[in-house]
Amino acid sequence: MRKDGKETRAQILEAAGALIAEKGFAHTTNKSIAEKAGVDLASINYHFGGREGLYQAVLAEGHKSFIDIDELAQLAESIREPREKLGQFLKRLIENLISVQGWQSRIFFQEFLSPSSRTAEAIQKVVMPKASYLVKILHQITGIPETDPVMKHCLISIMAPGFILLFTGDGGISPIRLQKDRESRLRFIEHHIKFSLAGLDAVRDEYHRNRRMEKRTPRPSVKSSSANPGPVIIV
Repeated sequence: MRKDGKETRAQILEAAGALIAEKGFAHTTNKSIAEKAGVDLASINYHFGGREGLYQAVLAEGHKSFIDIDELAQLAESIREPREKLGQFLKRLIENLISVQGWQSRIFFQEFLSPSSRTAEAIQKVVMPKASYLVKILHQITGIPETDPVMKHCLISIMAPGFILLFTGDGGISPIRLQKDRESRLRFIEHHIKFSLAGLDAVRDEYHRNRRMEKRTPRPSVKSSSANPGPVIIV
């Protein structure tokens, strides 16, 4: 894509994000987006394939401002100590959630208050690929298989405060202003990192303790004779 094409695409995304955050997707027309972006109406179809494609791109761009998948992939695959990886991820995420102001947080606030099929699609295309990299880091810390259901529980527990912070900015529902107090913000980040690591340690210890117990406990076997059915013998 040429430089002018990239700039046009960025202008459309910014205009669409601002208008949808203000009026909602249903009340935002392609014409108003094109006028705000200073482009012709056909540019929306050219760059995004239509209205739905544009909205999915807006959601992806908004989420990228909080978590960039390329940065997360690089962190997950790096040779850093796993606990340091998680700390770095949480620090970057929380700083972004607190500092990013504008339409990004309001868009997600609207979507989570009124989820739709578009929300589910965005989660599958945008959120889940990033979640897989975070689960990889959690596996590196705990040794628990990435496919084990407990990994989803850990993921939710670690990310839950992020959802709260997402809704506490200018477009949110709480007067918390951590972005104005650096000392309070750093204390919160340090607390969340410690809290998350302690929780993972507890889950790790319980998981591996249960696995060891399962290995030591013999499973009962059943012996029976089809020719001469008799009482079942538990060995």
